Amino acid sequence: MNQTIKKNDSKIAGVVGTTAVHLLLLLAILFYGLRTVIPTEEEGLTVNYGTSDSGSGLFEPAPVSDVAKELEQVIPQEASVPDVSAPSQNEQITQETEESLEVKKQREEAKRKERERLAEEKRKREEQARIERERREREEKIKKAASTAQNAFSGTAGKGTDTGATSEGIAGGTGNQGKTDGVADSKNYTGGGTGASSYSLNGRSIVGSVPKPQYQQNVEGIIVVTIEVDATGKVISARAGAQGTTIGDATLRKAAEQAALKAKFNQIGGTTVQTGTITYRYKLN
Repeated sequence: MNQTIKKNDSKIAGVVGTTAVHLLLLLAILFYGLRTVIPTEEEGLTVNYGTSDSGSGLFEPAPVSDVAKELEQVIPQEASVPDVSAPSQNEQITQETEESLEVKKQREEAKRKERERLAEEKRKREEQARIERERREREEKIKKAASTAQNAFSGTAGKGTDTGATSEGIAGGTGNQGKTDGVADSKNYTGGGTGASSYSLNGRSIVGSVPKPQYQQNVEGIIVVTIEVDATGKVISARAGAQGTTIGDATLRKAAEQAALKAKFNQIGGTTVQTGTITYRYKLN
């Protein structure tokens, strides 16, 4: 009897469990499996109508009316909105003006350099012309001095060549006072000289002849030596380069000074020191 009761209870439990499982499956089907999803949009490929047949980019521009409304909210209506897509006319004019100023500056700089170059060339030409002129003047002086010396000792020129003069000298009377061995352009009438040399020392005469300098150079020109002579007639100093000198060679000037120191003049009374000159004329061999 007990086994019969247990079998009946097991059957009841099986029926109840099976019924519960089927009820749960039915409820799940009702709530999830049988729901129909209705699409909110039509199926297919959407196309942007747009506002024109051409375009580029990933983002759609806002309508002009929307942009204007947004600008009105930010900028007062009476304010003008500058066009930033292109430079203004004033900016373009400024740019062109700056370029013109730069070009003008470069042109002025080029003109300045050209003026400086022309001025430098002119200065060089003038300097060259001055050097050439001085060279010719020196040559003319040397030729003139050589010609004067040659005429003085050759007898082709000298005293008495000026037909308009009446007399010259300090002794009185008419005629040109001087010595046959003197120098044509000398104003010393009591001194004398030999060869290509002469002296000038007022009131004094030389004892013997004017000492000649020793030199090896083949030159032409004049060296005038300033001398100081004491009362005994001794030359106590000699300095070459006085007015009339045309030779600048230091060796020749030194030789002329040494020769002048050997000169001897007549003796006078007292202690007077006189100043005079000895002139040496050099000729080309």
